[in-house]
Amino acid sequence: DRMKQRAEVAAYFGRFDEAEAVYREIDRKDLAIELRTRLGDWFRVANLIQSGGGDDQTLARAWEKIGDYYAERGSWAKATQYYTQAKATERMAEGFYRTGDYASLEKLVRTLPAGSPMLATLGGRLESVGLHASAVEAYLKANQPKAAIDCCVILNQWSRAVELAEEHGFPQIEGLLTKYASALLERGEKLMAVELFRKANKAT
Repeated sequence: DRMKQRAEVAAYFGRFDEAEAVYREIDRKDLAIELRTRLGDWFRVANLIQSGGGDDQTLARAWEKIGDYYAERGSWAKATQYYTQAKATERMAEGFYRTGDYASLEKLVRTLPAGSPMLATLGGRLESVGLHASAVEAYLKANQPKAAIDCCVILNQWSRAVELAEEHGFPQIEGLLTKYASALLERGEKLMAVELFRKANKAT
């Protein structure tokens, strides 16, 4: 096909717009998309697909690559929009975390299937910003009760820690509680020790 030859020659000499125009003229948008994909021109790939060509998988890949483009330049809010369109869950989570959109991060925990390897990572991120309830939910959904208990201990949620330890058969929580209370008493922080036992429902 002479027109296809013309397009390939134009592409070879770096006249990509001309090559794309020829492909479109002969109604071979698929070849135009392939050309732009080879060039890594993901903005143009997305435009071509949206104007009627290509498939959803290629479009999702283009959105993700555009997301990467913005992420590399530190524009995480914009990157996250594209990751969301691409349904690139891991990159979405990274974006939500970096932009401080913790509500979306919490929502993501609820949408992921139980046992997903991403849940533990999300638990760690939620724990790092003090959102213990959502972090615990993520760890439990990831089948990591010990991580959930540790999270409660670190964030001083002793009542929940004791509850989880009893639920999942972790007897060492009592020892940990006593150890922590002793440390508080040594520092003369009696009221904090009282508050600790109160939060853990260990009044006596």
